Amino acid sequence: MNTPDLTLSRTVRVVAGLAGLSGAAGFLRLMGAFGPVSCWTSVSAGGTATSAGGLDSTETTVARGCEAGIDYLLGGGGGNAGVFFFWAVVLLVLVTVGGVAAWTGHRYVTSMAAGVGAVVSILGLWSIGWYFMFPTVFLIAAAIALTVDARRDSDGTQAT
Repeated sequence: MNTPDLTLSRTVRVVAGLAGLSGAAGFLRLMGAFGPVSCWTSVSAGGTATSAGGLDSTETTVARGCEAGIDYLLGGGGGNAGVFFFWAVVLLVLVTVGGVAAWTGHRYVTSMAAGVGAVVSILGLWSIGWYFMFPTVFLIAAAIALTVDARRDSDGTQAT
């Protein structure tokens, strides 16, 4: 009679926990818990028109601002605040689904969550993908460990 491989079960649970922790950190970072995610500066020159077609006096106005996902919820966020909030929620859902699936031994759901994370990480490599990278690596490791455990169980090569 085959017994579950405790080493792989522990590995899956540890890696799922690490995916959850790194995903939570990414969510908090996108929401602005560790400071603004994006800052911008806008410079505009203005003045009054003269009869010769030029400007009479030139004034330069500089506006600066920073934003994060929480700004979208608080109603003061323009620009990319809605985008940051959207991706923060996507990351939270992905890590929650993938982590719970790994913890409970659902390897196909874990693999699908890891695949979605990999696609987002690759497509958004220079922007939002960095927040998905570590949770995705951990979910891939959990999916591999679950697959090895299932393979050992089906081959009967598991130690008793």
